[in-house]
Amino acid sequence: MWLFSVDPRALVPLAATLALAGLGLRAGAQTSPPPVDRLLPLEVNVNSAQGGSWTLLERNGVLYAPAEAFEEWRVNRRPTAKSVDYRGQTWYPLSSVQGFEARMNHADQSMSLVFSPSAFAATRLGNEAVERPALSATEPALFLNYDLNLSHTASRLAPTTSDLGALTELGLSTGLGVLTSSFVGRNLGSSSTGTPRSWRRLETVFTRDFPERNLSLRLGDSSTRAGLWGRSVYFGGVQFGRNFALTPGFVSQPIPIISGTSSAPSTVELYINDALRQTSNVPAGPFAIDNFLLLTGAGQARVVVRDVLGRETVLTQPFFSHTNLLDEGLSDWSVEAGAVRRELGVQSAAYGQRFGSGLLRYGLSRDLTAETRLEWGAETRNAGVGLSWGLPLQALGQAAVAWSQDDTTGRGQEWLLGMEHSSLRHGFSARLQGASRNYRQLGLETGTLPFRRQFSGTYAYTSEALGSLGLGMARIATYDRGTLTTYSANYSIRVGERNALTFSATRISGSSRGHSFGVSFTVPLDGHLTSSSNLTHKPGRTDGYTGVSKGLSTEVGMGWRALAGRRDGDAFSEGGLYYQGSRALLTADLSASSAQQSLRLGAQGGLVFMDRRFFVSRRVQDSFALVEVPGYANVGVGFQGSTLTRTDADGLALLPRLLPYQRNSIRLDPNELPINAELDSIEQVVVPAARSGVKVSFPVRSGRGALIRIVLDDGEPAPAGAEIVLQGDNKEFFVARRGEAFVTGLQTSNQLRLQWNGEACTFDVTLPPGQLDEVARVGPVTCSGVKR
Repeated sequence: MWLFSVDPRALVPLAATLALAGLGLRAGAQTSPPPVDRLLPLEVNVNSAQGGSWTLLERNGVLYAPAEAFEEWRVNRRPTAKSVDYRGQTWYPLSSVQGFEARMNHADQSMSLVFSPSAFAATRLGNEAVERPALSATEPALFLNYDLNLSHTASRLAPTTSDLGALTELGLSTGLGVLTSSFVGRNLGSSSTGTPRSWRRLETVFTRDFPERNLSLRLGDSSTRAGLWGRSVYFGGVQFGRNFALTPGFVSQPIPIISGTSSAPSTVELYINDALRQTSNVPAGPFAIDNFLLLTGAGQARVVVRDVLGRETVLTQPFFSHTNLLDEGLSDWSVEAGAVRRELGVQSAAYGQRFGSGLLRYGLSRDLTAETRLEWGAETRNAGVGLSWGLPLQALGQAAVAWSQDDTTGRGQEWLLGMEHSSLRHGFSARLQGASRNYRQLGLETGTLPFRRQFSGTYAYTSEALGSLGLGMARIATYDRGTLTTYSANYSIRVGERNALTFSATRISGSSRGHSFGVSFTVPLDGHLTSSSNLTHKPGRTDGYTGVSKGLSTEVGMGWRALAGRRDGDAFSEGGLYYQGSRALLTADLSASSAQQSLRLGAQGGLVFMDRRFFVSRRVQDSFALVEVPGYANVGVGFQGSTLTRTDADGLALLPRLLPYQRNSIRLDPNELPINAELDSIEQVVVPAARSGVKVSFPVRSGRGALIRIVLDDGEPAPAGAEIVLQGDNKEFFVARRGEAFVTGLQTSNQLRLQWNGEACTFDVTLPPGQLDEVARVGPVTCSGVKR
């Protein structure tokens, strides 16, 4: 066995030395000895991994390999290393790779090469490029959402009142986009002049998405994007901007990169905050992991590298990421133009100052995101800049400054400083903001002054054994109403296996004063039941209640609640009953005390007109699908493991709650289909646009099944493997042994076609009387014109 050291050029082949000695010549007397070359066809192992079959060149004890070998082995060689030419090919020394060692095994003609792990090209375990699924065709649809509320209140000191209110939304979805308009109705059952009936328009907007470019266009009523220091303003007009939600799975914030090095092919286990998140295989060399689940805040990653020999290396690395940061080179922006919306919900169309605004955010690096915002109104102008950046100790820092020019108040300015940290056990935040008396923003009512100073700070600690502690403080200093300071604290600890005990305290000082203390105890019970008790003490008053509730599930079912206690010094009790159906949510709430009794009834749901049919459905908040199972009623239809609706008498069902721009697997319940019904698949995948409808058809083959024995002209059974097609049906069947074929979807009279070796014949099959689920036996039936 030969051993090649890190620099094998220092070795002189023994054979060449003995040859020189045999000629009676001294080595020093030969100035340029001829090269001694030898080609070595070998099986190569590289750092304990198979490197393939290669022919290496040995010249004067130095090993060389062709350029493609280095590429195959993923190793980087020194570009200054001297190459040699042999038989018209360029060869490079293996010693040009850092940490080179070689060991020859003559018994099996193999060579083991070892390189330094840092010499290998880095391996990146990253997320695959986000694949955008093709959108399903949008079926034009008209939908109406409703939320009705009827209340009846009887008071000891006031007249009995009844009220009917409604919140509705009318929408039209097509391939061009979605148009919606919402309305609110009050006192609809009133005939009193003191409380007149009223209908008010809330928002009307047309939305068109451009998912290929992550852009959205909105025409009508919308709200501006606030940014780091601004405020969101309702307006009527046009808005156009970036919308990353159009690409599900796209991550805009920087993902932490966890790196390490393996000396041989290894298994890498990634632990995030001591929880195993993934296991991957990596080749020898440096590696980087950035495909683990997105996390926000600070934490610690632990990487366990275990190579093929069982050697284990543990790497620990802190990480930090935040939603307020954009990945390097990524931009986020929005532009708006229109008029400020006033008295939303009070007036149907009250608009004020006209304006144009824009927001731009850009990731300068993985740890630094800059943004700028401009508002230019007929009376008020505002502009500012802000920064969000990663600080030491895994914290996020924020700073912003803005200037305003108002026709009434003149010039003003605002500034902001903030810092926050969030980890598995600890979290804190601090934010300080100030504005001059004359500072103005769009939407701020005339005569309303900004806050002079605002400060908020929080701290949270979580421990599995000690529970959770939260502290908070907020202080607001105004120009005209003094200063208000609030202190709060809460502590929660687990009692037993699942119970939770929580203490809370609040104190207010300054322009208003007060304090309160509270304690609550929550006990989860079997059957999705939860019991809770709460006690709150304020100066001069103690309130409390005990209740039991059962929550609603996403599928059809019942929920309820009941509680009793004291409030404002008076005993009270409440109860509620809720039914989640496949077509509506029905609610009933009753409360009673010595001073007042109230009953509230509610109904939420939707109506959809699609494919020239009306459907009653749950509230249409997301995308939806018209599912067609022709001729089969009362078949369960759902997705994500839940049955949300059932087909009607015509085999149609309206399925709500689909996720836009994502693959939705719509599934039928096979147990609710008759035995004679055949489907190519009980599941189909659709990708709807936002708040749009798609049509999904499940062709069902119905009829009887029969075992048919087929013979050819010679009286012998038809050959196994011959193809049979039922006329009018594209499903294929095949002949088995003894010329028998099992065919489904048969009616009383049928025509079948058999194909074999390029020849075909047609024959008729008539089924004997029987039930649909009864398998008939037919034959022998002669198929003429086909040779064996």
